[in-house]
Amino acid sequence: MNISRLSRAQVRMTISGLAALLTFVIGGSAIAAGGDVLATQEYLFTSIDPPGSVLTFPVGINNNGLISIQYSDSNGILYSVILEDGVYTSVDVPGALGTLVSAPNMQGQVALGYYSSTDFRIHSAVYSHGGYTYQPDAPGFDYTSPSAINARGDISGMTWNGPTPSGYIWDGEAYTIFEHPASTGHYTMPCGINNQGQVVGQYYTADGVVHGFLKDGDFYTEIAFPGAPNTAAFSINNSGVVVGLYGEAGTGPFGFAVGSRGFILRKGTYVSIDYPGSLTSFPLGINDTGQIVGVYQDAAGTFHGYLATSR
Repeated sequence: MNISRLSRAQVRMTISGLAALLTFVIGGSAIAAGGDVLATQEYLFTSIDPPGSVLTFPVGINNNGLISIQYSDSNGILYSVILEDGVYTSVDVPGALGTLVSAPNMQGQVALGYYSSTDFRIHSAVYSHGGYTYQPDAPGFDYTSPSAINARGDISGMTWNGPTPSGYIWDGEAYTIFEHPASTGHYTMPCGINNQGQVVGQYYTADGVVHGFLKDGDFYTEIAFPGAPNTAAFSINNSGVVVGLYGEAGTGPFGFAVGSRGFILRKGTYVSIDYPGSLTSFPLGINDTGQIVGVYQDAAGTFHGYLATSR
């Protein structure tokens, strides 16, 4: 098994997944389209790069400002850290061949997908203030990879045996496995979960199009930036504000073309947000105060993290 190949695939899925388009609704109603109003000027941007990083992906931020980060060094080695009060702390699972980190919850916990050195599969764990709690695998599945954890300890993520993952929610006692009704056999990728248990993510349809969704209980609502061929939903806060990515398909991050843009969805209105001067940028996480973490690509093609705070 090729670990670097598997890690890249899992990073794409766990760091956020991919995205959405259309206004096709199963069991819900379409989110109203707003105009493409640029929100960039509303924010102060700060670049984020752990020491030694050549590729930085901040995954999420909690209300205390703790940021979870996935990054790679010049040798292509993947690391998972949390950043709090200017201090980086490793959360890599001891003995694992690789670790993927989720967005953090209010308690500073993060869910981890770790690549086991014993069975060469992805399993789930939770890091909390220096300690690790190992989660059972989803029954009947070989791989279990978390994407987010809320204040109740509910975890969203993906689980799979073959090439097409299903979504899951783990409530500490049992797994709920789900696929978007329109995506059966074509990937369902949850990326974020809030304290109400609402999940955002993306799914593929048979035509290869990626669609964003909001799952609230058994009801699904489409997330689609107006006029965009693809839209990715990455995070949802406790007020229901969603952040993500939209643009053309291509060879850039998450299967999008260079020049794709980030968005914020508030109360049915979409606004664009971009790191100033970047080739490509998009948000990956948002907290309840409106702070946003994301990724931007500079003129040299290098990917950095950013923190965006309202002015």
